[in-house]
Amino acid sequence: MTNRLRAALLNRRKAVDGEYVFSGRFGGHKTIQNNRALEAAFKRAGVTDVSSHNLRKTFATRLLSRGAAITDVQHLLGHASVKTTEKAYAAFVKNERFKQTIDLLDKPKQPVLKVVR
Repeated sequence: MTNRLRAALLNRRKAVDGEYVFSGRFGGHKTIQNNRALEAAFKRAGVTDVSSHNLRKTFATRLLSRGAAITDVQHLLGHASVKTTEKAYAAFVKNERFKQTIDLLDKPKQPVLKVVR
C-alpha cells in the first residue's frame, strides 16, 4: 500500500463514525464489490493501478502466505463456504505449499539415528 493510499484511508477513517472505514447502508461492513466510495478514494489519492478487487486478493494472499488457516480467510472474506475460498486461492495455496516444501532443502539435515540390535 502506498503512503498516499494509507493517508487517504486514515483520513476517511477519522471522518466516519463507527467501526468501519466504509460502512454499509444498514451499518456493519460494506461489501467491497462495486464499492464506489473506495474506488473514489483511490482516484482522489492518485492511485490508478489498484482496485477493490486487487485489495481483496492481496489481503487474502498475504494472510495465506503467513500461514493463516483457510477457514479464517474464508470468514474474513465473507465466503459462505470454504470451497469458494479454496477454489479462488487453490493455485496460490498449492504454490505456497510447494515453496515451503522446497525450502526444506535449505534447512540443515538432522541425522537419523537407528538403534541396531
